[in-house]
Amino acid sequence: MDHQFIIKELETVMSETADFIRGHFGRVRQDQVETKSVNSLVSFVDKEAELMLSTKLAQLVPEAGFLTEEQMVSNSVKKMQWIIDPLDGTTNFITGIPHFSISIALYERSEAILGAVYDVMQKNFYSAIKGQGAFCNGRPIRVNPPKLVSEMLIATGFPYDKSKITPEFDAALHYYVHHSRCVRRLGSAALDLCFTAQGTFDLYFEMHLNPWDIAAGTLIVEEAGGIALSLAGTKDHSGGHLFACSKDAAETISWLTQHFNNTFKN
Repeated sequence: MDHQFIIKELETVMSETADFIRGHFGRVRQDQVETKSVNSLVSFVDKEAELMLSTKLAQLVPEAGFLTEEQMVSNSVKKMQWIIDPLDGTTNFITGIPHFSISIALYERSEAILGAVYDVMQKNFYSAIKGQGAFCNGRPIRVNPPKLVSEMLIATGFPYDKSKITPEFDAALHYYVHHSRCVRRLGSAALDLCFTAQGTFDLYFEMHLNPWDIAAGTLIVEEAGGIALSLAGTKDHSGGHLFACSKDAAETISWLTQHFNNTFKN
C-alpha cells in the first residue's frame, strides 16, 4: 500500500469537502440543526460531509471498514478501518465561530498507520504517516521542547455533559489557569492536537473524547516528537481521557498522571 499516495488523495478529498463546509458557514438555520445528546449538535452539513468523505475513501481503500461520528455509513470492524470526524467543532460551525476541522485516520489492527486533519477555514492540511514525521502543508512540524509551567500555553476542552467533569479535572484547570502563561479552549480537539504538534500549544488535555476526535491528531503529535497518553499514563486512548505534550516533558507528564490517579483508581 502506497501511504504517500493515500495522503495526497486525502488532501484532495478533504480540501473538496472543506469547500462544501465553508460554503454553508454562517448559513445554517436553527431548524436545520439537531440535538444528538446533551449539548451535542449536528447539522445536515456534518452528514453530507461524512457521505462525501466515506464515498471517496471506500474507493481509495476498498478493504477498509469505517468508524464515523455521524454513522452515515455502516460502522464495521475490519483489519483496516477509517476513523472519520467530518466536522470537528460543530458548535463553532453552527454558531459562526470560524474554527473547525475534518479529521481522518486509517488504522490497521487497532494501530494508526496514517492520519490527516484539515483546518477548514485556514486551509491548512496536517498529516502524518507512522514512522515518517508530521507535516503542515508539506512542511515538517515539531512539538515545543519542555518549558516551565509559567511559560506554557495550554489547551483544553470540556465534555458536552457537564456532570462528567471530575473534581480532578476542575483542580487541574484551576492550577493551570493560575500558574501557566495562559489556557485556551478553542473547540476542536483535532486542531488542539495539531496545534500542540506544531508548537503553538505546549500541552493539551481533555476528558471524555471520542475515537474520531483524536484518531488522527494523536498520530500527528507522536510523529512531531510528542507523546499522547491517557490521563492514567498509558498509551490506551480508548477511555477518551488524553493529554499531549513533548515526550521529554517529564515533569508535566508526572504531574498530570499523579494528579489524575484518583480518577482512574475507581
